[in-house]
Amino acid sequence: MTEVCWKDLIWTGADKELGIKEVLTILKGYGPLEVLHFENPSKYRGELSVWLDEGGSRHVSLFHLEVLGEKRRGLGRDFLRCLRKIFGGDVYVQDPGQPSVTDEMAGGIHVQNPNRESALFWIRMFEENLVQSVEGDLMDLDEDTTAEELEEVKRKFALGYPHLQASVR
Repeated sequence: MTEVCWKDLIWTGADKELGIKEVLTILKGYGPLEVLHFENPSKYRGELSVWLDEGGSRHVSLFHLEVLGEKRRGLGRDFLRCLRKIFGGDVYVQDPGQPSVTDEMAGGIHVQNPNRESALFWIRMFEENLVQSVEGDLMDLDEDTTAEELEEVKRKFALGYPHLQASVR
């Protein structure tokens, strides 16, 4: 399988064999819509796709992100910042089988349908203004969310994780 080292990550086709030219074309947003696997062996790995809209802006859908190694704290944040730096445009974090996000959510990182295990992480990313919205069955956070509503959501999810309750009070 062809591996392309670009922007300190190793990129390959996730579902099929892609050549170097194909991978780089897809990363620039000009190729066919393909899911790419990425990895920085000491930090993280996952899968994403890149596409261009009619206006020429690049968009990224992050389908999977796994943080690696013993010292993982902060690496998820670093990777999200890295994605915005590499690609610019919008970054959407979503489950692969879910409908795509709507056009009205432009201009940042938007998370759809987080699961219970990742909910506190996304709440913190929203609180730090690293993501602009977190939407799904479990919560709806966006620019209209008040500080009181955010605290209520944090308490709700901390109840399932007693060791985290002190950090959200």
